[in-house]
Amino acid sequence: MNKRKRVSIAITLFMLVFIVACQEEGLPKNAFIHIYDMTVNVDELKTITVQTNLDSLEGISFSTSSLGVLVDEGKIYGLKAGTTNTIKVTYKSLQTTFDVIVFDDQVEVTGTLFDEVDITPISSLENRDDFIMGVDISSVVEVLKRGGKYYDHEGKRTSIYQLLKDSGVNYIRIRLWNDPVSPSGIPYGGGNNDLEVAKEIGHRAKMFGMKILLNFHYSDFWADPGKQIIPKDWANLTSASEISEAIYDFTYHAMDEMEKVGAKVDMVQIGNEIAPGMITQGTSDYETINSATPNRFNLSSSISGSTSNINNLVMYLNAGLEAAKQQNPDVLTMIHIDRGGNNTFYRTFYDRLAEHQVEYDIIGMSYYVFYHGAMENFHQNIQDIAERYQKKVVVAETSYAFTNQPYANTSHILNTSYFDYSLSPQGQVDVMHDIIQIVADVEANRGLGIFYWEPAWLPIPGAGWAGSSSPITWANQALFSYQGIALPSLNLFKSLIPQS
Repeated sequence: MNKRKRVSIAITLFMLVFIVACQEEGLPKNAFIHIYDMTVNVDELKTITVQTNLDSLEGISFSTSSLGVLVDEGKIYGLKAGTTNTIKVTYKSLQTTFDVIVFDDQVEVTGTLFDEVDITPISSLENRDDFIMGVDISSVVEVLKRGGKYYDHEGKRTSIYQLLKDSGVNYIRIRLWNDPVSPSGIPYGGGNNDLEVAKEIGHRAKMFGMKILLNFHYSDFWADPGKQIIPKDWANLTSASEISEAIYDFTYHAMDEMEKVGAKVDMVQIGNEIAPGMITQGTSDYETINSATPNRFNLSSSISGSTSNINNLVMYLNAGLEAAKQQNPDVLTMIHIDRGGNNTFYRTFYDRLAEHQVEYDIIGMSYYVFYHGAMENFHQNIQDIAERYQKKVVVAETSYAFTNQPYANTSHILNTSYFDYSLSPQGQVDVMHDIIQIVADVEANRGLGIFYWEPAWLPIPGAGWAGSSSPITWANQALFSYQGIALPSLNLFKSLIPQS
């Protein structure tokens, strides 16, 4: 039998098998699927368009072994610039492939900022699979939307989520504001962190295998020790019970919506830095709530959740805690305050919660060495409160600066070094090493981890702390250069863990 005849017979047999397979699966003989090659940018999501003569493609699957893209629910997400990635497509007996090209984008990496740093592993992190190496990247959607880009240590544009995952980050913290838009429809800025933004960040985090801490501010804009302004939608409520119900509903709804988009929440904060209480102030002008000095006043004692109205505060906390556990019984709950170096304040605050039998899982603290005092004070405080209340403790916010050099669209909040920690990538590493060492050494593994605050907040015009014209106040404390290039200090999360 000659070669041409053998090939003809082989093709005929293949076609017969294909036709039989199609018939067995209910496919017409001429069934086909085809996808044109695609192009995508890093951190861009594009829908896959399938050309077919079939009425339904339910059950179609996409897979790839490439490292330059992710496939997510029928969409392509760009990970690494300058890559060509082959995607395999399967639908019953039909198979095809197509290529996705991620546009090339790279910059030159020069300067002393990128010099190698010394990172000493922490022995107490060995075998600590539960330890949180977290970051708060709540501004990342706005930064990307405004044209921000992130690059790896060699200057190749790479997905911010991939860079964080590769650096050892395992948890993402996301702030949530109720309605960060003025009555006239102008976004307040600062990341515009409404539920849609939280869902986007949360879904991405889960795509990369990271857990989620959802940080409820219960305000339309920044809530912190200086301001806890009631959301505009609740401003006409006249009783603490009505506000409690609103807190419950908002908490449950937000977590439920997160879960629906594949961003199930693993941990929640009920309030943000609530040292003075939660929902303590009102404003006569929600249009200017994002000004440097917003017009605000103290709410009446009948509805204020200040620490001086402890019954209201407890009611509000319990409403959020109950909603969180109702939506997800396994979620970890946190009560978070600032002043991480002040043990007297912590004892006073958490003693009152204990007296009122508030049930929560984790004590959250903010500790910034430039705000909250010497490291030894933080060390003494965290050891004491973990033992005193028999609870896990998480540093929910911390950071340090890599430079004091000025840059357009920035307003530095940290220009001076503290306690001999230099303003450099090495200084960032040294501060974080000492903080993480203290947390990891808490007895009985009650030191659960840390979250670095806004390491990816680049000085991109329009992505400021309040409104499109405001500066970036935290840019010199990022773990990326002003141009978005990963600093050597980004490696600290994985490098602090001893390698077996």
